[in-house]
Amino acid sequence: MRQVLAQQSLQLEGQTALLMRLARAWSQPAKPHEVAFARLFTPAAKYQICKAGAPFVAEAMEVLGGIGYCEASELPRLYRDIPVNSIWEGSGNVMCLDVLRALSRQSDAAEMLSQEFEAVKGSNRHFDARWRQLRLRLHKIPEAQARELTRSLLLLATGAQLLKYAEPPLADGWCRQWLDQRGSRPLDAALADRLLARACGG
Repeated sequence: MRQVLAQQSLQLEGQTALLMRLARAWSQPAKPHEVAFARLFTPAAKYQICKAGAPFVAEAMEVLGGIGYCEASELPRLYRDIPVNSIWEGSGNVMCLDVLRALSRQSDAAEMLSQEFEAVKGSNRHFDARWRQLRLRLHKIPEAQARELTRSLLLLATGAQLLKYAEPPLADGWCRQWLDQRGSRPLDAALADRLLARACGG
């Protein structure tokens, strides 16, 4: 149970860091780099974070057991309502095609990505490997791979923010969970304890 809660906390740490970075980009319309970041990562965030909502709430209900299913809890309402986010905010396919459109029509998009990601190059081997693979494919992405591209871009942007600003064990743990090509692994006990403490305001 602690592993499940710690992994959920780690997921929220990453999403929060990314959304704060996106908010900063929107607050600086005079800077071309920030405009390019906001244009590309707004649809990417809508797709990936909205898509992650339903499984996240379902996991939270399961953690609580039967009480998580009872209407006395707020979770059943959230579980019913949360799928609308990936529809109302723009269906997944539309958001991913918009990411492709932003990449192809914004001449400075590739340079913006390079500046964002190269700034943390060398901080984590999983980040470096994923960025190296994506960079080779950026200029020729077929529509059929739009979802995979969008997910990879958002994961890299999230990892970059954590590597810049988060506690190193937390950032490394996140990269190992979401950027390691071999799949996720259990979090070590010390990181799990730290994440749960942070989630509880500690």
